[in-house]
Amino acid sequence: MDKEQLKTKVDALQANLDVRKSELSNAQVELNVALNELANAGKPVISESVAVDLVEQLSEVFSDIVHNVDTSDLSPEFGLSCNEVYLECLDMSNIGISDHDIQAVLEEFFTIEEDEESDNS
Repeated sequence: MDKEQLKTKVDALQANLDVRKSELSNAQVELNVALNELANAGKPVISESVAVDLVEQLSEVFSDIVHNVDTSDLSPEFGLSCNEVYLECLDMSNIGISDHDIQAVLEEFFTIEEDEESDNS
């Protein structure tokens, strides 16, 4: 092959590569959409405004719990580095979060029905 034929071949291969990259990109987008659909399959659907309200209400529940915590229930661990004292860990496992409080918030946003018991007899 002469130089002109090699250049034509290189150009054709580059064009082929560009097409395949585009196909691969499209396949990746389709895969991401399908993965997102799979992750959301069967989940209850709520509006964005309801989700925002739910987050705000739950944040208030947790904020109230942390605000009213008895500091004797906390187990802090401190570290020391270059004349600096810092908090490494704050164990809050002794602080109980009421399931009732969380249930009350969820009941504001959802109708919660009892599970139907299935008879396999």
